Amino acid sequence: MNWNWFHSYEKDLEAAFDQTEKVLSELPEEFRGHALNYLGKFHALKKSGSQNYICYLLPFWMQEAAGAKPELSRELTVAMILVMLHYHLIDEVMDNPEAGDKWRLPLANLLQLEFSRIYAALFTSESPFWSYYRKYTAEWAEAVLLENQHDFFQDNPVRIAHKASPVKLSVAGMLLLTEHDQLIAPFESAVDAVLVTLQMLDDWEDWEKDLREGSYNSLISVVQHELQIPSDRRPTPDEVKHALHVRDILFIFAARTDQNAAILEANAPGLTHLHEFHDYLRTNLRQGAESLKDERNLLAQGGLAYWLANQKI
Repeated sequence: MNWNWFHSYEKDLEAAFDQTEKVLSELPEEFRGHALNYLGKFHALKKSGSQNYICYLLPFWMQEAAGAKPELSRELTVAMILVMLHYHLIDEVMDNPEAGDKWRLPLANLLQLEFSRIYAALFTSESPFWSYYRKYTAEWAEAVLLENQHDFFQDNPVRIAHKASPVKLSVAGMLLLTEHDQLIAPFESAVDAVLVTLQMLDDWEDWEKDLREGSYNSLISVVQHELQIPSDRRPTPDEVKHALHVRDILFIFAARTDQNAAILEANAPGLTHLHEFHDYLRTNLRQGAESLKDERNLLAQGGLAYWLANQKI
């Protein structure tokens, strides 16, 4: 599988994470340890890290098209790492408001001060950047508030991408600083398309948790529609498993990413690494569908065939 979109920028990522660690090490002592430990959970170069690749790499993927210097890409990446940490903390508090970790919200606010400081050094108060900042923040807020009240994936799929809208701060930021304002709208659309596919992949991995907790999930939405389950209830776990293992719903789900690929091609044909990353996401979905189909076929051949196929020899 092609990983050029990642390996081409490992040194740049290491420098960006090192710089972020320096920023966090200057936080008030009460929050410093929490912040550095939290960063470690998301470090792109650590195997145990949560891989929010597009957050870290988008400025580098845009670098050539924007005619930007690597130093600017790294600065925007540091800001985006802080943005990502901020919103993850907010999401965790929203998902589990009863948790006793009182440091999360104060730390989220401190992180907001830090990434705002970076942006303020790059953009004047009159810059259009701040309008985009408000736009992306509003998209995020509406998405997290309304996702359980609307079937976004069926009605307007881009809305499921808006939970990650702050990622587009790198788009507006870099293109404004390099005087390529005319590319902001098409690049926004391209990134939104990739974020839809990324959310779809997350929803496939998290469908059991989301079903249990009552969270919106695009795969569950597809199951609901394909099985014609009444809108007054959600599918049961057995119904989802039946759809995945018997009805090959994951193939139907993966095919929906064709639309995202077309949007990406139409709006940002030159962003090679963004295309490679999107292909990586789509391949994961297709391979998942093939794996479920192969597992069903083995089971149909009998228990011995299934056992032999799963032995590591």
